[in-house]
Parts: sequence; C-alpha cells; structure tokens
Amino acid sequence: MSTQKIKVVSVDGGAFIEPPKYKFHDAYFTIVDERGKLIYFNKNCGDIYSGEAEYLAIKWAVDNIKERPLKIVSDCKTAIAWAKHLTKTSEKRGCFPLNLKDVFIEYQNNNLADVWNAQNHSPKKDKSFYYQRWLDEKNKLVKTS
Repeated sequence: MSTQKIKVVSVDGGAFIEPPKYKFHDAYFTIVDERGKLIYFNKNCGDIYSGEAEYLAIKWAVDNIKERPLKIVSDCKTAIAWAKHLTKTSEKRGCFPLNLKDVFIEYQNNNLADVWNAQNHSPKKDKSFYYQRWLDEKNKLVKTS
C-alpha cells in the first residue's frame, strides 16, 4: 500500500482601502509553499473586494498547481465557500465553483501566505496609523488650497 504525499500551499489575497472614499483598489494575491517560499504573486489583479482576490488565489492554485492531492490553506471563509458552491453574490462577481477533485481547502488564520504578504507587500499596521495618515493627507490638501 503506497501513501501519496499531499502538496500543501497557503494562499492569501487582499486589497487596499482607505478614507475618504473607502473603495477597494490594487487587489493582490499570493501563493506560497509549505516552507513559505513564494510560488506566485499577483501585485494588482484589479480594483476588487479582498474576498475576490482571495478567491482568485485559490483559483490560481487549483488551475496551475498540477500535483494532486492538493491541500490549499486560506484565511477567507467567503472565498472557500465560493470555490465550493455558487451563491448569488459569487455569481454576480464572476466567482464560480472550481473543480476540486483531489483538492482540499482548509481555513487557517495567519497562514504562511499572510505572513509573506505582511513582510513583503502589505504590512499590517494599527488602525490609528491609517487614520493619522488620512488626517495628514487631508491637512496637506487644506494647506495647499
């Protein structure tokens, strides 16, 4: 009896958003291997909601990583649900169920792709940092007008 090794990847997606308009922009997604080594990084997949970016990360892994069985670790319950079944919202956003034959998706907060993104692309800061940055920008505009 042979045991087949499961390929494991972590995925993460996100988007930037800040005041005053609070619109998602410059969405991105990342796929890393079980050691945290970068497999793929899409720096800008559009001005989309972060859950859509996470779905695109799962989709990329399913479509491009050929080893099976494949385990995908994600921290987005919405993207995991969209990968598994159709909802009104996922259909509206063009996020259709994926072919998950021999693919397992597991929820895990702060997975290796999250860590990679925090270190390399979207550092996580306290909300007060973003609020202060907004105030500074707003004050700059007032001074120049």
